[in-house]
Amino acid sequence: MRGIRLFLQFLLIISVVIIGAFFAMENSQIVNVSFILIDGPSLSAGVWMLIFLALGSFLGMLASSVLIISYRRRLSRATKKD
Repeated sequence: MRGIRLFLQFLLIISVVIIGAFFAMENSQIVNVSFILIDGPSLSAGVWMLIFLALGSFLGMLASSVLIISYRRRLSRATKKD
């Protein structure tokens, strides 16, 4: 059962990478992104969108993990009192 799950995860990761590559190739217009203090490199619009998607996903997982840890701590304190 574990092997099947790992295989399905592998297929999901490979399919996301392939879709991302096609997306980046279709959106090949070069874009200059200017941050507050620095200028980013000139990359295609698709690559920038994929970078920001990955960064946003990472920040979302980080924020939700902070909440989950907080809730688990509250739960462990509540169960210790009983």
